[in-house]
Amino acid sequence: MKRLRLAALVLVALVLGTYSVAQGASAAKTLKAVYRNITVVVNDKAAPAAEEEPFIVDGRVYVPLRYVAQLVGAQVNWDGVNNRVLIATAPAAPKTDPAKEQAKWQEGYNAGLVQGQLMASKSAYDEGYEDGYDEGYEKGKDEGYDEGYEEGKDDARSSRDDEEEGYDDGYDEGLDYGEEAADYYNDRGEEGLDWEEALEGRFNIDPNDEDDVVDEFEADYNLDPDIDDYTDGFIQGFYDGFEEAFNDYYEG
Repeated sequence: MKRLRLAALVLVALVLGTYSVAQGASAAKTLKAVYRNITVVVNDKAAPAAEEEPFIVDGRVYVPLRYVAQLVGAQVNWDGVNNRVLIATAPAAPKTDPAKEQAKWQEGYNAGLVQGQLMASKSAYDEGYEDGYDEGYEKGKDEGYDEGYEEGKDDARSSRDDEEEGYDDGYDEGLDYGEEAADYYNDRGEEGLDWEEALEGRFNIDPNDEDDVVDEFEADYNLDPDIDDYTDGFIQGFYDGFEEAFNDYYEG
């Protein structure tokens, strides 16, 4: 009886062994996966959830390969012919030239320094303006009042000298023109004229148009009615001289 039972056990073992070998040949496995809402963190930042949730099998965490590769900047492809997974990482960044980097840094520093100085200068100006005239006046005096005052005084003196010189020259011309106009109208026996009528009638110079005086004398004098103090003085001197001489010599 014992021999029969032993033979039966051996037969069962052989059958089970044959089944196990057949199962191994087909490479089929049954795995027990545990899901725990696993989150993948890359550089301290949680990554978006994968389409296939990560899981644990026998104490090991399994994450989709394409998902992880793309998180770190790699590309994943499947080679179905050779049954291979192809992973390609991004090319390394080109090496930088330290000298060029330093030059770039220095250029940026210089530009920032200038911009900072301009901003600081404007800020200081605005602050000084808002603080009021008195404070601004004191700062201005401390930073160059005396120099500015002397320059302004010199400019004013120069301008006044130019105007006086122009007045004298114009006055002399006015005396000559006024006397000539008086003689002209005396000879013609015309009466009741004033100096303005005589100036325009004899020389076609409008007393209200300074450009007429400039046009008359610009060939002999350096006249510029827009910017020259000398010109302003010359015109006024000419009018005064003409009026004085005409009134002195005119008999009408």
